[in-house]
Amino acid sequence: MRQALQAEQFRAELLVAGVQLLLAAGLALGVAATPPDFAPDAPVQAVPLGLSLFALLVLLRLYAAWTGQLGPALLAAGVVAEMAVLIGTLALLHLQYEQPPQFALKGPAFVYVFVLIGLRALRFEPLWVAVSGGTALLGWVALLGWSLWRAPSNPLTWDYVTALRSFQIHFGAEAQRLLALALFTATLTLALARARSLLRRALAQQHAVADLSLFFDAAVARRITASEAALSAGQGERRQVAILFLDLRGFTPAAARLGPEGVIALLGEYQRLVVPIVRRHGGSIDKYLGDGILASFGAVAPDAVYAARALRAVDEIVRAVDGWRAARTRAGLAAPDVGAGLATGEVVFGIVGDGRHLEYTVIGDAVNLAAKLEKHNKAQGTRALATQQAYEQARAQGYEGEKALCGQVGVVGAAELMNLAVLAGRPGQ
Repeated sequence: MRQALQAEQFRAELLVAGVQLLLAAGLALGVAATPPDFAPDAPVQAVPLGLSLFALLVLLRLYAAWTGQLGPALLAAGVVAEMAVLIGTLALLHLQYEQPPQFALKGPAFVYVFVLIGLRALRFEPLWVAVSGGTALLGWVALLGWSLWRAPSNPLTWDYVTALRSFQIHFGAEAQRLLALALFTATLTLALARARSLLRRALAQQHAVADLSLFFDAAVARRITASEAALSAGQGERRQVAILFLDLRGFTPAAARLGPEGVIALLGEYQRLVVPIVRRHGGSIDKYLGDGILASFGAVAPDAVYAARALRAVDEIVRAVDGWRAARTRAGLAAPDVGAGLATGEVVFGIVGDGRHLEYTVIGDAVNLAAKLEKHNKAQGTRALATQQAYEQARAQGYEGEKALCGQVGVVGAAELMNLAVLAGRPGQ
């Protein structure tokens, strides 16, 4: 989470620098496009000088950020220096226009103090807003004190109209200006502190979703984190789904030869091959059962073409496993085959558990039947079987594959004879 915040702050610093440079460029163009309103022999040209110094500071900070050298100390120095340049430019305006020192307090350029503080909010770090605002407050107090000290005659007045029409300083107006600056800084700092706390929680939730996806199907992880109600065992929804049960054929003898490490490596290789195919076709992994995989299509979220997606997934899995087995055989490694059983029907997709350990799963006859069909492949001499109903539903949903149909077949564990579709025969068939 800290790395994510740092990356975001780096991008924000680039954004701050970009906006500041655009602002400086816009003001410079405005100065260049308008005729000079001060004497050519003025002691100093405050605005061009201030813009040049400000742009130089921004470029130096941008270089430091880009090269990874912008630490907290250097950033603090940059924030203070930028505000000091702005306040200093305002202070020099009376020399540019050859007026008394109080003139520096009269211009509308004071609004750029707020602009500069506001830009610091783009980093989502309240500290730098506080530093910028604090520097502005101290700078303006210093400018006010310097104007009073250097004033040639009576500098103060309590008459607001007189203050507007002369160089005299209205004490109440200056107090309100400082109060506005302090309140703006404090409010923005507080808002940023709250927003940063929310950002941290949002990033933590985002990473929690990513971590959950390591242990749950990604769609299930999103469902868990997006749930507005408390999760508890017994919650469920009815769905029309396709259930796919996959199992490795010849895994037991292969495991006996490979040993524990080899078994885990084989399973990992097989799952990395098959699972992405299931997900690519809209399926969700319900659970891993040793060398078996239980997947559902249309359970986590309703899907109008769940059966077609499931059959396309089986076709691609069979082709991928054929290539995988051929490569392992050439390498002299164990190459178990895959068996698949597919059934469709209504299931309950919901939460089971004891309250301390919960699990999303699918429950229904289709789940049990898919497992039975996977086992029946051995008796049928096939690699992948589906109910004829599932095959016909897939065809109705846009599946274009042609599959052989079996007549009335007895499946172990099924009470009645069933019509089946052969999704994949023996290798080479």
